[in-house]
Amino acid sequence: MHTDEYEISLSRELHVCEKKIERISKTLAGIETKYGMKTEAFVVEVGRENTFVQKEDYQRWITEFEALKKWEALRDQYAALLRLMKI
Repeated sequence: MHTDEYEISLSRELHVCEKKIERISKTLAGIETKYGMKTEAFVVEVGRENTFVQKEDYQRWITEFEALKKWEALRDQYAALLRLMKI
């Protein structure tokens, strides 16, 4: 059963996800600038060597990257549900 309340709630959750993704993306951009390396390249390097994990910044980089992926997946789920409601 579709009600406006469901649509409003989904829209609100989608907005929360987008704001969280924006914040994490800014954090990652700052770290990328600091170390002169894109996150994707860093993640590949971490897969090859464990020396990166020693630095606190590097651990934060990984944590933020993993959080970004989870928030993006959640955003995509909410967006898909919202699209279904509008059909």
